[in-house]
Amino acid sequence: MDTEQIHTSRSRIIVVSLLIIGIILLIVLLSMFWGDADEDGNNTDSFFGILFNNERTPADNDPLRGGVIIGDDTKGEEEEITLYLISKDPVVGASLSSDGTRVRYFKQAGGNLFEASFTGENETRISNVTIPGILDVTWTPSKTYAIISFYTDGEMRRLYSRYTGTSTVSSAFLPSNIQAITSSMVEDMIAYTSTSNGETALFTARPDNTAIKKVFTLPAPDFEVLWPTSSTLVLKQKSSSYASSFLFTLNPSSKLLTRVLSDKPGLDVLWYPGGTDFLYMDTEREGTRASLHASSLKENTFADMPFFTLPEKCAWAPASDDTLFCAIPESLPKGANLPDEWWQGVISFNDSLWRINTTTGERQQILPPRQFDGINLFLSKDESFLFFTNKKDGSLWGLRLPPAA
Repeated sequence: MDTEQIHTSRSRIIVVSLLIIGIILLIVLLSMFWGDADEDGNNTDSFFGILFNNERTPADNDPLRGGVIIGDDTKGEEEEITLYLISKDPVVGASLSSDGTRVRYFKQAGGNLFEASFTGENETRISNVTIPGILDVTWTPSKTYAIISFYTDGEMRRLYSRYTGTSTVSSAFLPSNIQAITSSMVEDMIAYTSTSNGETALFTARPDNTAIKKVFTLPAPDFEVLWPTSSTLVLKQKSSSYASSFLFTLNPSSKLLTRVLSDKPGLDVLWYPGGTDFLYMDTEREGTRASLHASSLKENTFADMPFFTLPEKCAWAPASDDTLFCAIPESLPKGANLPDEWWQGVISFNDSLWRINTTTGERQQILPPRQFDGINLFLSKDESFLFFTNKKDGSLWGLRLPPAA
């Protein structure tokens, strides 16, 4: 090989090496200035995103590592609020674990039950039963039993599953003719309506459907059931902005049926567990005008709320029957028929999160309006975290709560 060939070969090697180095530098620069390492659809995790965006990931030495810190200057001075994305995958039936130290949830894709820390870390699958197509999950107070509703072969089916520790102990189908079902808010029992031979009856039972008791014969099959105290069952006709509904309480021992509310279009209710207080909405003009109210059967009080949201976008504080946490829509679409169009997915909201005292009417905003349509709100036992599911995509979030104002 002559000198000229050697020189040409070396030149090619140098050119190729420089080209490779240039490509590597380009990739590094793109990652720094226009990166999306967390694949969340934005570049807030890039160099520029971290530098100029007010949403940022905490540093490794931050005790809140794993969350997204949001600056809130709505009160004239910046406050830091920390959100945690617990599950990006769509979930259903999110709740506290049985010991109250973790969050558990079913993932819709496979129907398995998972648990994670309040900040979304250390996710663990704890069930060996796969249930695709889950629509709804009702947990008993101990979080030991789950009543799971799902579609299979074109029909609604329900089963109970019992969980202990990190495994499924037992699981079995419940009767196929159940119309509506709920769990007691104070003990591991269930109540359900069932239609047979043209008659709809109300039953109570253990979660595994043993110790069944027929409590009452209903005049129609379209009643939903709540069980807030051992001596009070609540019956409500299915809601619609186009039809009036009635609300009754029933004592399962004495069979005393008491009418609480009547002729309320769009009636929806959130009852305080173990008490007599409840939140309800009703509507006028086929749902285009909606209002929210707080009431107490024991105190015989009634109050209009100075804001509107759907009761199912709220949660009672664990230790207080006059404190609510609510996802409140930033605005309501003009002419929307509530609650029907929201239930059907025709409309969606962008919510802010609030702490509310139903006695004094005082409100404290704990999260400014965002692209969240919050449902299934619940709190940690010490009220340091608020959890919710985003109806828009089924993702599960946790919010570290600031102190009460």
